[in-house]
Amino acid sequence: MDYLWPFLVGIGMLGAVSEIRAKVAGDWVETEQTRAVAILESVQQFSLDKLRSDTCTGQPSLDSHAQHHEACLWYLNTAITFKDVDFTLLPNASDFTVPAPSVSLVESDAVWVDGMLSQYEKQKNQYIKTREAQVKQPLESLFWYVSPYLVCFAIALRLTKVTAELKLDKCANN
Repeated sequence: MDYLWPFLVGIGMLGAVSEIRAKVAGDWVETEQTRAVAILESVQQFSLDKLRSDTCTGQPSLDSHAQHHEACLWYLNTAITFKDVDFTLLPNASDFTVPAPSVSLVESDAVWVDGMLSQYEKQKNQYIKTREAQVKQPLESLFWYVSPYLVCFAIALRLTKVTAELKLDKCANN
């Protein structure tokens, strides 16, 4: 009897702990998704900014006109790839890969975009892991539903035991 009520309270608290874990994981899922979306939005904005930059809107010299044209075409293709995509669905990073031309104007930008897409893929994988951690197991759901009853029953059991002991002591003293 002395060990039954703490056991019931412990089982009851497992339900509360699983609910808290699922709630915290849910908050992290939103954070991970927001981070992944922000990465894609920054790549999209980067390509649009490059299209508006002097590289694409200025007058290149005649000897570098072809390089500027290829660079601007790559920025345009990158921007088109990101256009009308719902980033909140977290699509595959491979869907956004646009082969960069071998032009010195875009080498560092292509490396940056590839790095951002690999970072996005890592963030997306973290999102998937966190979302899986959010799912409660059937036993955890059962604990969640019965935990209030177990805790109440444990408290009632403890109060009954203490009350009976006090009455027994009172009867023994009389």
